[in-house]
Amino acid sequence: MESPFSPGCFDNGGKPVNDALIPELELLAFSFLSGAICFFVYDLLLVLRIFFRPVWLLEKTEDILYWLAASFFVFSVIYIKNSGVIRAYSIAGMLVGMLLYRAVMRDRLTAFAVKKSNSIKKWFSKKAEPIRKKKLELQTKRRQSKIEKKEQKKARKERRKKKRERRKCREKEKKE
Repeated sequence: MESPFSPGCFDNGGKPVNDALIPELELLAFSFLSGAICFFVYDLLLVLRIFFRPVWLLEKTEDILYWLAASFFVFSVIYIKNSGVIRAYSIAGMLVGMLLYRAVMRDRLTAFAVKKSNSIKKWFSKKAEPIRKKKLELQTKRRQSKIEKKEQKKARKERRKKKRERRKCREKEKKE
């Protein structure tokens, strides 16, 4: 009898000993990738939050929608690859994929996004400076225009008032 660890035990004429093992290994590999993809997409969501800071309620809504989409994605992988049969090793593969992605990446994507967001903000502020100056000039002109209009209105009132006073004086002179 041949030992289970001897080199010949895995050779079956160039074919694997058990053909049923290949789909199970594929499921494990897809589960592993699904877990890594889920955390990668969540990191992308975090990157978006760096650039566009949502209010508290919107952030929580995004989280709920993300996890609903992630669960749909995970179970669609299980359904497609294993006909909907949930196996413990497929869930474990997803968890290992998530944990390995997190261990390898260690917030590198979000740290990179923070660094880039600061440089993008600086670049944008440099490019937007002439626009900001022009806007400030226009605001100053509008204020000046409003002040001038108020002064003109005040001057017109004064002229009308003086005109009325002169009319009254003339009328008094005529009566006398």
